[in-house]
Amino acid sequence: MIDLPQLRQVFVRRWFDIALFAFLILVGAAALALTAKYLLATDGTKARPLGQAIPVQTLIAKVTALHEVVGASGTTMETTDAFLTNRVVAKVLKVPVEIGTVVRQGDLLAQLDETLFQSQLGYAKTNRFHTSQQLQRMLALQQKGYASAVQVEDAQTSDAAAQDQVVQAEFNLANTRITSPAPAIVLLRNINPGEITAVGSPSFKLGIIEPIYMVAQVAEEKIASVHIGMQGEISTDGFPGVVFTGTVAKIDGSINDLTRTFGVYLSIPNHDLRLIPGITGYARLQNHASVLAVPSTAVIDPVGDKSTVFILGKDGRAHARVVRRGLMADGMTEILDGLEEGEQVVTVGQLDLRDNDRVYVNHSGPWNQ
Repeated sequence: MIDLPQLRQVFVRRWFDIALFAFLILVGAAALALTAKYLLATDGTKARPLGQAIPVQTLIAKVTALHEVVGASGTTMETTDAFLTNRVVAKVLKVPVEIGTVVRQGDLLAQLDETLFQSQLGYAKTNRFHTSQQLQRMLALQQKGYASAVQVEDAQTSDAAAQDQVVQAEFNLANTRITSPAPAIVLLRNINPGEITAVGSPSFKLGIIEPIYMVAQVAEEKIASVHIGMQGEISTDGFPGVVFTGTVAKIDGSINDLTRTFGVYLSIPNHDLRLIPGITGYARLQNHASVLAVPSTAVIDPVGDKSTVFILGKDGRAHARVVRRGLMADGMTEILDGLEEGEQVVTVGQLDLRDNDRVYVNHSGPWNQ
């Protein structure tokens, strides 16, 4: 039989322990409740089985200034090739250049014997003088009635033919000097002193180096970040500490199967002709743009065929939206199509979402400020 007075005395002596135990039970229950609430508010895998709204965080899609630097190694090369051919038949007197010689516009590449052509030009000029005088006499006689129209026409024809001979002789004489059409480097030389040239035979192959190209091999995943007109800085192994500037002039239309890169051609001013083909270096392409962008973490399958984001609709549900992405920089991804400025994009929790899921947004979090 329970002794009530004795039990009352026990409670009186142990009241503090009993109160502390009850308090700890209440604290534990509150902690469990808060933990459950926290999990439901932050973990979609816990909220879905209980039919609760999926917890997410969002940001508003807006126009953002992005800055990206695309780096790639490369090699300099001529902007174009110039193929020079012989225009006259003559003996080669001298060739003052070798393969690899850098020349400026107008520099002598080869001198041919001009003796015959000087003589031909002298004869052509003398003949032209006589035909011109004859034409003037025929015109004067025609005015007096002593020359027919046919005679005047014959004189005019002879004078025109003589003028054509002068032009041809001047052309031939000029082509005894083979000169560079532009600042270039000699890539191939097909004539040597003492040889006799043939009309149409190749004489030189030149590589034009003003401007000069730096061909940067850019990784294929950066193909959306490169465009014609981009500015770039180029450093070279041949000129350490010197930074050259260039502009993207053209882009290869195919990807190298082995390296998975594509060529980007930067046009570099080369007035002093310091740069020649074959110099290795590194290019940094500067990409600046103000574009509609979202955090890159918001984009699901960012490099796949169907990049997707989740949009918070006015109905409180998340809606999957296929988007077309562009520039990726500074932790942000440009959205080219599929998203409007001002729409709320899910940035945290999207991996647990399904289209049309009911969601809960923590508007008081710092990510939504």
